[in-house]
Amino acid sequence: MSISNGKSISLKELAALCGGRVVGDENVVVSSIASLDVAKAGELTFLTGTKNFSDISESLKTNKIAAVITSENIPDLPVPSIRLKNPHLGLIAALNFFRKEVKISYKIHPTAYVSESATVASDAIVGPNAVVEDGAIIGAGSHIEGTAYIGRFAKIGSNTHIHPGVKILDDCVVGSNCIIHSNTVIGSDGYGFAQEQGQHIKVPQLGNVIIEDNVEIGACVTVDRATMESTVIGEGTKTDNHIHIAHNVKIGKKCLIVAQVGIAGGATIGDYVVIAGKAGIIGHVHIGTGSTILSCGIVTNNVPEKSYISGFPAKPHQEELRIKGALRKLPDLIKRVKNLENKIDEEK
Repeated sequence: MSISNGKSISLKELAALCGGRVVGDENVVVSSIASLDVAKAGELTFLTGTKNFSDISESLKTNKIAAVITSENIPDLPVPSIRLKNPHLGLIAALNFFRKEVKISYKIHPTAYVSESATVASDAIVGPNAVVEDGAIIGAGSHIEGTAYIGRFAKIGSNTHIHPGVKILDDCVVGSNCIIHSNTVIGSDGYGFAQEQGQHIKVPQLGNVIIEDNVEIGACVTVDRATMESTVIGEGTKTDNHIHIAHNVKIGKKCLIVAQVGIAGGATIGDYVVIAGKAGIIGHVHIGTGSTILSCGIVTNNVPEKSYISGFPAKPHQEELRIKGALRKLPDLIKRVKNLENKIDEEK
């Protein structure tokens, strides 16, 4: 699939947008971009690695690809290229340039409900069948898409995009320049019950959720409100889809959290932490700044700064690898022990 919006740009102009340098003819003009395996004649494409480089180089020439965005250390190519230390910045610039513009003909759609006591900035957009409840505040340039729900006294900062079906429940705060994808729920009740005479008695969850600026939250994520204070997601953090963040969790700045992660109540996460897919963190532990939890790791204790851990329970990754290596030898070890036992029995 090619990405195009009818506009064209020269390599010189695109390089200026992303801070790259052109190798070859800077006057080449492109009007679409496609991935390397489907790019057609005259299109721009993207290359990061040198695996099968000779085949790729020949394909670029045979398919008459117009130009390539790539890194500084890629060998010479048979077509013009834009070179960057981080080629993904060039890809981002190209995708943003070729993004199709969406023109919206309304500010507040006639089918939306906006409370008389809500405050909606004059340049904000509220889509079809969206709801903005009493006392809610929608900041300048923000876009509340159709069927989204903004609860009572919730606050949305400026230039934030709330996708269809998102629920921002009462008293929750979302910062500026955030993106929240479809069907995510911000401010659902934390999971708290007290037991009395065989009954589970609900603990009221009266806190809120605070999402700081420049956060992106994937689809179908649930972020529970705190019992009495705030569940917090720090500035610049990005989450994937299908994640559960429980009540009173505190997540630091610029963390990366991948799909199907579960973080139990009261856990605290430092800045720049990476949590890979399907990892789990029990309640009330602390993950130190700069740490990485590998896929399916289960954290049961506090984690020092800059740790690199995996396994269940999570431990330093090299230690986990040694354990896994030893386990693979276990069947042979059992067989050897059995043979030794049989030999001893025969010698009796």
